[in-house]
Amino acid sequence: MAAHWVLLGAGAALALGLTAYASAHAQTAVPLGATVDGLLTAGRSLSPALRAAALDTEAASARAGGADTLDDPTITDSYTYYKDPNVFSGHTVMLTQAFPLWGKRSLRREAALADVNASRGRERAAQDELDEKIKVAYAQYDLTARDLAVNREIAGLARRMRSAASARYAQGGGDQIAVIQALGEETTAKLEDVRLGGAYEAARARLNVLVGRPANAPLSQAIRARPIPAAEPALEMLVERARAANPTLAASTATMEAARTRSTLADKAWYSDVTIGGGPLFQTNNRPVGFAATIGLNIPVPWGREAAGQDEAAAQLGASQQRYEATRLEIEGALAESLARLRAARATEALLRREAMPQARAAFQTVLINYSQGRGDLTGAITVERQTHDVELRVLQAQLDEQVELAAIERLIGGDL
Repeated sequence: MAAHWVLLGAGAALALGLTAYASAHAQTAVPLGATVDGLLTAGRSLSPALRAAALDTEAASARAGGADTLDDPTITDSYTYYKDPNVFSGHTVMLTQAFPLWGKRSLRREAALADVNASRGRERAAQDELDEKIKVAYAQYDLTARDLAVNREIAGLARRMRSAASARYAQGGGDQIAVIQALGEETTAKLEDVRLGGAYEAARARLNVLVGRPANAPLSQAIRARPIPAAEPALEMLVERARAANPTLAASTATMEAARTRSTLADKAWYSDVTIGGGPLFQTNNRPVGFAATIGLNIPVPWGREAAGQDEAAAQLGASQQRYEATRLEIEGALAESLARLRAARATEALLRREAMPQARAAFQTVLINYSQGRGDLTGAITVERQTHDVELRVLQAQLDEQVELAAIERLIGGDL
């Protein structure tokens, strides 16, 4: 009995420990939407487009499984009739099977397997394209939230200007027009807050749809943007990675291999295949059952079918080779463009942060203080406030441009940078 209670106590302690661990794990789990990694994982598991691409690959694999199988056998029943009573008529039941020769079956399988590889490449390309869309949408989601924060700071500054204008007017040092101007700036900030709120909801809806969730599903606020690599990548390195890992390029390579194999198969259409058959022979005189056997070869004749097949296969091979070259050049060109835009965005953000932003903030504080002390006019303060707001927005836009180009580069090279 004592041992029984000891076991029960140990079991209860274990259960409590597991419950506490699960509770702590749930509390430390990052909510969906907080980081881009969680959204990427959700998209890869929930996206209907990715599931469709996976089913296309499954269908290609199923076709490859039967690519090298023999055609269905044929059963025939032939009746031979003789008018001569000394020669007995009879039925011949024949089962025949065609056997492709010269490695045709293996070539069919090779071509089908190349089709599977091409489908896998397209599936991976669909995933990379979805990843890029999620990364860009997340950057817009995060940018809009930060834009809202900046606009609320601007609204606070507008309230300060209104208070200063009202105080100055009350002391007889200003005019009513300045107070109305300050109120107009405050109203403009409120209207911008409404617009940005709508943009934020739209960005959230787009993210939800991209990961296969209802558009109005709850989504956590973004807590951090994806980091931009500190070291600027070299174009040569990016091109090399794209040639090795870009899934669209891999799919194009596999398509080219399938076309090459089918071209070889078309050349072998001029080589005969063999058909073998056999079966029982039933005579009408009730004699013992005999046996009949047959062997045959198909005769490729120059009526145009084989030659047309060769021409078609050669044209398809040439087309696949040209598509591969076009895809390769397009990828390399897109990499060069995205890298140039990434460099420009990084340089723009650095310059804005290092020079334009401190200058604008210092100018605004100086003008606002002077106006509060009765020096200067409100028009100058409003102008400097708008310049400050513009610099803040340009910084955010430069950061968005960096995220967009980073996502494009990662799609083109087939992996994270």
